[in-house]
Amino acid sequence: MSGTEQAAPDQARYARLLAIGTNAGLGMLVVLFGIYMLGVVDPHVPHERLPDLWHLPSGDFLELARLEAGWGWTARLRHADILTLLGIVTLAFCSVPCLLAVMPIYWRSGQRMLFAICGLEVLVIALAASGIIGGGH
Repeated sequence: MSGTEQAAPDQARYARLLAIGTNAGLGMLVVLFGIYMLGVVDPHVPHERLPDLWHLPSGDFLELARLEAGWGWTARLRHADILTLLGIVTLAFCSVPCLLAVMPIYWRSGQRMLFAICGLEVLVIALAASGIIGGGH
């Protein structure tokens, strides 16, 4: 776009919210990783154990680290290494508020197909995050 062109309202809203979400997620990653590395909060898996666990398949890693697959990590947010996952989750879910924010624009303008596509995307993300649908765990 040249300097004189304006973004469409849906694009501008989506981009504005995406910028907020990604900046928040990246900021969280930096701060929470700093807390982890500085030892402000104890980790669930001590730093010195990580080299022994990194090379393992995920199932073995989870078992030896005493972690559960899925959303079980949320019960361990008091640990610094688990706390850092909040930044990752924030980045992973950035598109959801953006999609929800443009849906009224599509509805009001009669673009029902775009409205439905956004709704389906939100539904797929929610189902994937819930663990109801998955990739063969």
